[in-house]
This record gives sequence, C-alpha cells and structure tokens, in this order.
Amino acid sequence: MVKYDTCAILNLTANNAALYPLTYNRPIAALPFAGRYRLIDFMLSPLSYAHIASVALFIGDSGRSIYDHVRSGKDWKLDSRIRGGIFTFSQQNWKARHHHENQIEDYYYNHRVFLERSRCQYVLVAGTKIVANINFRNLKSAHIESGKDISLVYADSHPDLFGKDHPNERFLDIDTKGQVKKLLKKSQLDETHYTYPVSLNMFLLSTDLLRDLIDQARARGEYMEVDELVQAHLMDYSINLFKHESYIANINHLMAYYQANVDMLNYQNFKDLFHSDQPVLTKTKNGVPSYYHERSFVRNAIVGTGCKMFGEVLDSVINRRVLVGENARVTHSVILQGAQIGEGAVVEYAILDKGAQIAPGAIIRGTKEQIKIIGKNHFVDAKIH
Repeated sequence: MVKYDTCAILNLTANNAALYPLTYNRPIAALPFAGRYRLIDFMLSPLSYAHIASVALFIGDSGRSIYDHVRSGKDWKLDSRIRGGIFTFSQQNWKARHHHENQIEDYYYNHRVFLERSRCQYVLVAGTKIVANINFRNLKSAHIESGKDISLVYADSHPDLFGKDHPNERFLDIDTKGQVKKLLKKSQLDETHYTYPVSLNMFLLSTDLLRDLIDQARARGEYMEVDELVQAHLMDYSINLFKHESYIANINHLMAYYQANVDMLNYQNFKDLFHSDQPVLTKTKNGVPSYYHERSFVRNAIVGTGCKMFGEVLDSVINRRVLVGENARVTHSVILQGAQIGEGAVVEYAILDKGAQIAPGAIIRGTKEQIKIIGKNHFVDAKIH
C-alpha cells in the first residue's frame, strides 16, 4: 500500500539575472528545455513517482508562466484533493524586500500553514534550477534507513559547472568516513582537483525539524527561503549523503542553459535523463507532427511538434511551432517555441526566445564562447548581427 507521508517545498525564487533576457518575464524553473519540457518538470516528475502528497511552489514574482504550465498538476498526478495537490505562493521577492515594513512575523506564515495542513511526516526542500532525474523514492528509503536528521542530495561535478562564486552554491568537504566536514564556496576549492562533491540544493528532513528551523529563524530575525535556511544550518545536524550519479546540469547562467540543451544532442546524455525507470513528465499538448519539406535538411537535432522545416538545421534544439524558411540555415542553436526564421536567414550559435522573428536574409552569428541572444517577440531585420 502506497504511503503518502511526504510533502515538498520548491523554491522558485533563485536569482535569475545571469539568464537575462530569457528570464525577464519568467523564473528559471519555467525555461523551456530539450524541445518540449520546462525545467520545473525535472522536479515535479520524480516527486510524482515518489508519491509525494502535496507540493508547495514559492514563486519570486507573478508566476504566470508557471501557472500556465503546471495548472492543477494533473499531468504529474499531483491534482488529488484528498491527498493534497499543488499550492502556489507568489511574490516572494516582494515579500522579502518589504517584510521589515510589514508584519515581519508573517514571512514564514505560508510555509508553516502548508506544513501543518499537509499532515506529512517528511518534507523535501529543493530549488528548481538543477536538471537531473533524481530518484526520490530511493532518497526517502536511504533517509529512513540512515536515522540521520537531514539527507542531502549531491553529485560529483567539475567546479565550472557551477559557474561563478554564487552565494548559495556549496561544495562538500567529505572525510574518509563519508561525513561532511564543512561546506565550501567555489573560491575555497583546490583547483587542482577535477571534480568535487557538490550539493544539489535538495534536502529531505522531518516536517517537525523544518518547523523548528523556521521557529528558530524567526526568533533570530533570519528571513530567507527555506532551502537556504536548511543549508545555512545544515552543519548543526547529522547528515545523510545521497549521491546522484547520472546526468546533471546547473542552470545558473546563459551559457549553462545553452550547453545543457545542446548536451541533449548526445545520445548518452539524453538517455540518462529521459530513458530512466521514471520518464520525465510534462504538460500535455496535442500538437500536429512537424512538417519537413523535401528540400529541407535536418541532422543531429531535436525538433518539437508543429514545426515547419523548409531549410537546413544542424546540431540544434528546436522547440514547438518553429518555422525555418527556405534556404535558411540554423546551426548550433537553441530555438524556442513559435520563433520564425525567414528565407535565406542564417542563425549560428544563438538562442532565439519565444516568438522571435528573423527577417529573410538576416544573419545572427555568435560563437561557441559568446552565444547571441534574441529576446522574446523581438524582430531582427536583414543585417548581420
């Protein structure tokens, strides 16, 4: 018999400035990925397979793009009114900026109410900018067996995957007994090592412990998102380490987003992420198959549904409903949904956001080191850019 005794709190408030202009009007979790998915799918899917009863989404701003994608949670079987469901709490960034001017004690109010009403024994606390297919069922089993206070999901990774010295990203100093000695910033690492164990910002703990952490934070005047709160006080508790050993990407800047999409053109990476024992679920869309003109040429590409291909596409990821005009050429690029590339246009090493329009004959040319970005619904005229 399935036991629904675990809930989840997902933090969608991660600083997204390093992903502008793609994140001007959407959180990182809403970014499209691999032709048909959104980043949040990589958290909601394993939560679904792990029989998570309730999920709370704490969203930085309005959250419209998240609401449109997630809706009731039906596509992830998270829409049960009996067991719980998906609950959204928006404008967290505004609340963080203004909590001193308002009722400071209310900062954690929604977290507390969610935990109390979930009536769950355990809570998974996580961010949403990691692309990985984590088995939360195994995480829960390992946590219970360990008897430790908090289970931390980690992976071995090259420091460059985690970009610059982000304030909330931590590597782990693990001793010979497998215990965490301390948490390290990237600047504190010995750069001679190729890989380091790194926290994936996913924690499993009892709801009672999280309530205690929140109460203590309020008493000290600490106000932060709960994933940051757990990490800040992690070393005060016993830690169980849960290692993820398959594909991982950290979407914390534009090049990371581009590279993670391009990584999916490698069959092994794609297989590791999507062809596991828990397929990645996403919002159902009934689109028509893509059309390929007899003179089109497509090689080593992911192409979503509803596209019209008249030109050439190489080594690229193409989302839904994209038009590639006759004699147009797209290489080493990520094209988001609804973009239109005119006849004879050239797009190389670029990201085209949703609804971007490239005029016939226009040339968009980036490099492997410096990707060109065309913003949402932008029109690019027939010049070299």
